[in-house]
Amino acid sequence: MIGIVMLSKIANIDAARQGLDLKVKVLSLNKKTIKNDRGETTYFYGIIGDDTGTVSFTAWSFPAAVKSGDVVEIKNCYSSLYNGKIRIYVDSRSQVVLKPDEYLEVKRTVELVKLRDLSLTTPYVSVIGRISGIKEKNYDSDRGSKIVYQGFIEDETAKVRISSFGKPLKDGEIVRVENARVSQYNGYMGISIGENSSIDNVQAQIEVGSRPIFIAEIKSPIGGVTITGFAVSVGQGSRIFTKCSICKKILEDGKCKDHPRAPVYLDIFGYFLLSDGTGSLTCYLNKDSFLPYIKMDTEEFKSQAFSMNPNMLIKKNILGKCLSVTGDLRLRDDKITMNASSIKEADADSVKDIEKTIQEEFQ
Repeated sequence: MIGIVMLSKIANIDAARQGLDLKVKVLSLNKKTIKNDRGETTYFYGIIGDDTGTVSFTAWSFPAAVKSGDVVEIKNCYSSLYNGKIRIYVDSRSQVVLKPDEYLEVKRTVELVKLRDLSLTTPYVSVIGRISGIKEKNYDSDRGSKIVYQGFIEDETAKVRISSFGKPLKDGEIVRVENARVSQYNGYMGISIGENSSIDNVQAQIEVGSRPIFIAEIKSPIGGVTITGFAVSVGQGSRIFTKCSICKKILEDGKCKDHPRAPVYLDIFGYFLLSDGTGSLTCYLNKDSFLPYIKMDTEEFKSQAFSMNPNMLIKKNILGKCLSVTGDLRLRDDKITMNASSIKEADADSVKDIEKTIQEEFQ
């Protein structure tokens, strides 16, 4: 007599369990390689779901034939708590079987989150925030033409990009967005509003401005955050160059091939390593963040640009200083960095706090 395999439902997994058998749809699938002293370790992670809900998973191996959107049966996996939430683990004892001819309707569980907590491991979320910087573009598809609204949404924890396909967004509105899709574009975190999303104006108090965060708390490339720490090193690749005012491309001969009549401007590039006692972060600067910090206006920069040594200038004003750096975090080559929008010297209390944190770290 052949035994009947009893499949578990995601909604019923409320504790650490062994020997689970699931039939699920793969909603997102990511691969990551970590280098350490013992070599390289590759693992897979993402979201799976069934008709009762969704859950994050980690797999130490995964069939190459399985793609996002496929239905699979996972045999002999297990569950455990990770950061206070249930997570499914697939190891060498597990078996993943592709079910190419099967369809599975997934019940999406959408959680209201702060923008600081956005992550690709939670592909659909609800958020509340203030809209700003909206620009409209026409988007053509097989279903016709739509207006795409692109800009930013911010709450008291972060500021990220937002895109809405066909559903209007207006500057200054405070909205609740239900069932928004979390994404990353060009290394920046954002959310997008599609056909299954909803937007409602709400009455809420959104405190924006400086959003302090420790480097160790960084989970994803969010924007509009402030990190205070010591500049412990300065890169040697600093330079001054000419850019096109329209496409922002660096120009080799002082003229943009795509926009030959567009005005050009001078910019400065540099980077430094910021340490706050909990970790370190590479910060990139340009003229908009660096010149106000050293109290140099644009005209003075233009007149002195080609006689100054940018490496020495940045090193003199940055190295060893305790700085509060505000900007957007960005994912570059599996490493999060910061594009600084403003730099200022930290106040005395912040300096003491950072020094104390660093001393405790090395005790």
